[in-house]
Amino acid sequence: MRSRDLSIGLSILASVAAIGCNTPQSYVILLLEPSASNPITDITQITVDVSKASGEKRTLTYSASDLTLWPDASVDMGTLSVGFSGGETGDVTFSVTAQDSRGCIRGTGTTFLTIKKGAIVEGPVQLMPGPMCSADGGATDGAPVRAFPGCDPVHPVCAGGATCQLNCSSMRNECTTGGTGAPGSTCMTNGDCAAGSQCFDYSSLGCGVKVCLRFCDTDDDCGGASDAGGGPGSFCRDPVACGAVTTAYYTCSADCDPTGAAAAAGSSGCPLGLACLLPSSMDHVACACPESTRTGTAGTSCTSTTQCAPGLICEQTCKAVCRCEMKNGACTAAANDCGAGQTCTPLGGEVLYGVCL
Repeated sequence: MRSRDLSIGLSILASVAAIGCNTPQSYVILLLEPSASNPITDITQITVDVSKASGEKRTLTYSASDLTLWPDASVDMGTLSVGFSGGETGDVTFSVTAQDSRGCIRGTGTTFLTIKKGAIVEGPVQLMPGPMCSADGGATDGAPVRAFPGCDPVHPVCAGGATCQLNCSSMRNECTTGGTGAPGSTCMTNGDCAAGSQCFDYSSLGCGVKVCLRFCDTDDDCGGASDAGGGPGSFCRDPVACGAVTTAYYTCSADCDPTGAAAAAGSSGCPLGLACLLPSSMDHVACACPESTRTGTAGTSCTSTTQCAPGLICEQTCKAVCRCEMKNGACTAAANDCGAGQTCTPLGGEVLYGVCL
């Protein structure tokens, strides 16, 4: 396997460089790869958002010089080497964004890795292909997104009970025959989904699943935290992309349950084929296509949460996620999601979720 090392060997947090100067330096190697079968091309800049459980955060930006990431590991790939000094240990979240020379986002991905004193830890970062553009093609006003002409997909007003859906081929919103499928239900075509939603295909991400997703303008269109489905609520936060164009439209997030207990019971609230995952911070959830590496059971050694089965996160070993509802530094959830002899413990200053210890 050949790699293009972007040589990012820098201390990523000010406090990291300041402590334990006599302790051997530790490194985290991020292996960048597409999550789909097609390469990600024309990458000229990579941004890495780094956050620790203690709440420390920093954003690092690096030049990539027309990097191409290939799904085949036998050809060139991108690697990032991030150095830590002193006695640093514990989980670190790396959120990677790859952009081209126009500022278009070519791919995004997140991984969780555990720093080990004086050691080198490697972990893959699967980048979900974009692109999403910070400027709208030839737009002169620098608009970050593109609105299509036609009807309103969030609040459709179409004759004969039809619904309004995005047509990425014509770049228009068109009235079309809808169905009865509620948001979150599986579908075959757009015609299976109820008004205000559309059928989205997850096959390019590795899951042969199609799901009706609700369009939204604000959290009020989704239900917000009042939408009690086992998770934090449903929020208007997922942008819709049509190929190289980021549209002005969003869909509601899933209000799924990411805990180990829900995963074991098959009651996460996600359609069959998708899993309730924690894509960014612990209080955010998504019904997503799980990476093929998510096979580790509770107690399995790990360096990244992507090595742990849905419902688990990596804390040196795979451990179950639990409902915490932290107040005054302690979990206050009425039910104990953890197994016998374990309790839910706060993790990284998050509120809704913790880890079974």
